[in-house]
Amino acid sequence: MDFFNYSNKRLMAENVSVSDIADEYGTPCYVYSTATLTRHYNVLAKAFEGSKYLIAYSVKACGNIGVISTLAKLGAGADVVSGGELAKALHAGVPAEKIVFSGVGKTTEELTAALDAGIHQFNVESFPELERLSRIATDMGKTAPIAFRVN
Repeated sequence: MDFFNYSNKRLMAENVSVSDIADEYGTPCYVYSTATLTRHYNVLAKAFEGSKYLIAYSVKACGNIGVISTLAKLGAGADVVSGGELAKALHAGVPAEKIVFSGVGKTTEELTAALDAGIHQFNVESFPELERLSRIATDMGKTAPIAFRVN
């Protein structure tokens, strides 16, 4: 079910008029539906029921704290591509053990912060990144959980 619909030719978001929201908050205004996010998350989670899985929301797609927090409360993790996104995901309530760090160009500071936080895994993009991450983790006395991204 979608919680955006028309009633009397007015677009509604969870039974609230979008034009009323625009009148109160101005435009442009981004409107998200907790009910829609919840429903879609639950449909996806049910599809994987009985298996080991992690639904990781791409913070890059939409960094809205409310969206990230809503999904975290439902059990979602986060896929981040920077130290800023890592901090945002943690601030929004995503447990570190449900965070995946993807993307090219991760800095030493970002890798260190992610290791300190205890994230789920690093998606390693290259052998030089793997070697750097290994050195940093070794210096910290930690083991870096990794997955290889292969094109």
